[in-house]
Amino acid sequence: MSEETLYKLRVRYRKQGRLRYLGHLEVAHTWDRAVRRAGLPFAVTQGFSPHMRIAFSSALPVGTASDSEWVDVVLRDYVPAPAALDALARSMPEDLGPLEARYVDVRASALTAFITRADYRVRLEPASGALDAAAVSRALEAVVSAGGIIYLRGRKERSMDVRRTLTGFRATDASSGGVEVLLETHLDNDGALRPEILIAALDRALAPRADDEPIVSSGIQSWRNFGRVAIERIGQYGEGPEGDMTDPAGHASIDIL
Repeated sequence: MSEETLYKLRVRYRKQGRLRYLGHLEVAHTWDRAVRRAGLPFAVTQGFSPHMRIAFSSALPVGTASDSEWVDVVLRDYVPAPAALDALARSMPEDLGPLEARYVDVRASALTAFITRADYRVRLEPASGALDAAAVSRALEAVVSAGGIIYLRGRKERSMDVRRTLTGFRATDASSGGVEVLLETHLDNDGALRPEILIAALDRALAPRADDEPIVSSGIQSWRNFGRVAIERIGQYGEGPEGDMTDPAGHASIDIL
């Protein structure tokens, strides 16, 4: 079947509640089953082991919530986007459900190639006492000035280049007594910012110890200064030649800083 007779359905979906702890492979398997249950006429790859033509935006860190995840599903036959959206919504758990759908050119860039910017909202609640935005901003500045953050993923030691991947941030005091931090980040083939690693480094910068060991990459962290940390990806965008940013459905980006 030629590309001209195929249709690429681009869907924005959420990852909320307890399902934010699903790994990326589990999300992919859930979507595969949902597309089949929805009865959509999905296309398959060629070769000895054909599988559904479905592709996702970059993996969301375990434990991070989002209303701005994206998936492309290639279909053999045209199904009106509202009907496809409704069928998918009835086939998915609510906390992983689709939010919008539209068709894009079947030859359009893959989501992982198109998306080079991502925005996050982080809500920090103090473990005890007060937590103010000024102290958080100073600690974040110190983390950024240090350059790379060393952390362990499994048994391997890795480094996250904060200067390259964090393009801006703003911390503000929340009415609840905590702090809200907005992060603007850059991602490409050389890597992306992992907000949970950055917040772990921030936590240590607020209360440094001489015997600190490397941060461990985990969907569930132990915090020194925070009673609760909520991280949400609030936007993913591509960059145009003039620096303008649009999301994968063609909506202009919102300036969060």
